[in-house]
Amino acid sequence: DDDDDDDSKRIVVVTSGLSPLMMSYARPSHRDALSSGDGTWDDAIRPRMDQCLEAHVSAENAPLSTRIEKFDRIGFPGGPFAEAAPDFHMYGLAKMFGDAYMKIVARDYPTVKVASVDPGLVYTDLILRMPKYR
Repeated sequence: DDDDDDDSKRIVVVTSGLSPLMMSYARPSHRDALSSGDGTWDDAIRPRMDQCLEAHVSAENAPLSTRIEKFDRIGFPGGPFAEAAPDFHMYGLAKMFGDAYMKIVARDYPTVKVASVDPGLVYTDLILRMPKYR
């Protein structure tokens, strides 16, 4: 719209503290590709996200130890969440990929203000499945 002032374009991403945590557990080559903001969706994010989805789907009905091994092998271990809270591992990876994409969006659209916000612990079904929060 021609009436839009460049200062009015904004994207606010609701993220999670698990995003930087998952990034810190990732293999250095993954960290570099995802945190630099230099790549594209197709070369930096999608192949890594596809690896994670494949690992998850291929171990869906397998013992948890198999899933942990698959994620370790591809360089996206879940740290303490891998075994203690596997849903948090997947959630953290999703947030990590979203944050990586926002860096690319910010680079490609410099007139758009991009911000990530972490609302803290929100009592969703993910949290409420954990015995501590029931």
